[in-house]
Amino acid sequence: MEAEVANGVAQLLQEDPWEWRALWLQGLHELALGDPVRARASLNAVYGQVPGELAPKLALAVACELSDELDVAEQLYLVCAATDATYTAASAFGLARIRARRRDVDGTLTALDMVPRTRGSYPVARARRAGVLVSTARDYSHLQDALSSIEGVPLSPTLRAELEIAAFEAALRLSGGGTSVSPGVRLGGVEIKENPLRLALERAFRERARLAETQDERIDLVDRANAVRPWTLT
Repeated sequence: MEAEVANGVAQLLQEDPWEWRALWLQGLHELALGDPVRARASLNAVYGQVPGELAPKLALAVACELSDELDVAEQLYLVCAATDATYTAASAFGLARIRARRRDVDGTLTALDMVPRTRGSYPVARARRAGVLVSTARDYSHLQDALSSIEGVPLSPTLRAELEIAAFEAALRLSGGGTSVSPGVRLGGVEIKENPLRLALERAFRERARLAETQDERIDLVDRANAVRPWTLT
């Protein structure tokens, strides 16, 4: 494959030494080979020749991101997202990755919110948004927002169960840490008190166990469900 690309690039350059498509093919191939530094040089040359084209901008953004030129990548992603809706989703995920690396929670959420509902990647964006909120939750409102993120969104039953497990586990940690909650506040329809949260978590574990692909996984999930079940007198 590498020889074929090299031959194709050489042929294009022989026909026209200023043919930007040669560097375009070369840059994409270098990205595929896992060499973002070389790809960045090739794609930057393409960008210089066709500065108005968004595809080279997006490819250059990816190369810059992978070679740790994060500020440049972020600006390129922002331009692509704002210029053409076709590029918004891919650019939004790029922005989210960069901001997550910086531990910029609000920036990551803002980026994921850019993915339009009409795009096929919208469910992925909502699931990632929920995951970010759960993993960084400082109070129950973040967990409520996380579960709201996936309401009505077509997710696989397995992923939905895992996100619910993560949210209820986080709620129990917050309750154990003495985080206060206003009366009547609920999480996914569940009263935010220890026993209701434990029962909800048990149900989520059992639902996830029902979807398990192996017997060992199923047994482990059932054991976790039993472990979290609240103590009763019966």
